[in-house]
Amino acid sequence: MKKTKIVQSYWSKAYKNSLNYGWAFRETHYMSWALSCLQLKQFYNEVELVTDSEGAEFLVNKLHLPYTSCKTTLDKLTDENTAIWALGKIAAYEEQQVPFIHVDGDIYIWKPFPKRIENAAILAQNIEKNYPFNINLLNEMHEKKFSFPFPLSSGDMCETNMGIVGGHDLEFFRGYCSFVYSFLDTNRDKLEKLASGVSSINTIMEQYLMHEYAKRCGKKVEYLISSLPNTEMYKLTLFSLLPRDVSFIHNIGSNKKREITSDRLARLLYCAYPEYYAHISNLLKQKTI
Repeated sequence: MKKTKIVQSYWSKAYKNSLNYGWAFRETHYMSWALSCLQLKQFYNEVELVTDSEGAEFLVNKLHLPYTSCKTTLDKLTDENTAIWALGKIAAYEEQQVPFIHVDGDIYIWKPFPKRIENAAILAQNIEKNYPFNINLLNEMHEKKFSFPFPLSSGDMCETNMGIVGGHDLEFFRGYCSFVYSFLDTNRDKLEKLASGVSSINTIMEQYLMHEYAKRCGKKVEYLISSLPNTEMYKLTLFSLLPRDVSFIHNIGSNKKREITSDRLARLLYCAYPEYYAHISNLLKQKTI
């Protein structure tokens, strides 16, 4: 049976909004993408990159990452607000024509995804429940008259972490993408009013709407990690547990800004792929990246 296609997306203009691309050091951004892609290629024959022209130049032509195909679909986002970085991922989901697993560039795997994930109609990383920041943001959006295509629940606020996401139900993903675009278009005039800035809309737009849309469609989401309390999310970032105790790392949130994270990631790349480590180091010395 043919392996599910892996997809990664890279909207270059959105990444430039963050100092050092969100990491402690800009070189870690380069090394993260290299390690993520190379580890995926260890287990999957087809790893597609959906990006823009600048991203293709960076990841394929400069870093020489071995993607099996590269599409510059995200050039169509030229006129979009780059603070809404989730649009790059949504556009990548939308164009898929065969079953897929989208994997973020800060995720590294040490074995294939389980068959239940590869064969799922809809899959994602895990459920996040009652994050205080997002609860407050949702309340603020309600107060500022944001329009939602469904009544807001008074119960737990659940979101779907989409570090990995995909599946065989392509019709669901087309509907989900339309759902997100409709929400965004209806509320564009209110985004600048958010106290924490336009970028705060991303997790609501991507993760909260995903969970709500699946629930309202009566669809089951197969989660890679079935139960993970908010207080234990940090365990996904522990390089020290590789490869014996864990086979999946996701560098979430503020962990990227820790210098020790950059050091450990660089060491991993150096040990596993010394030629890529050397290549990136040379590019940095030559100031071509």
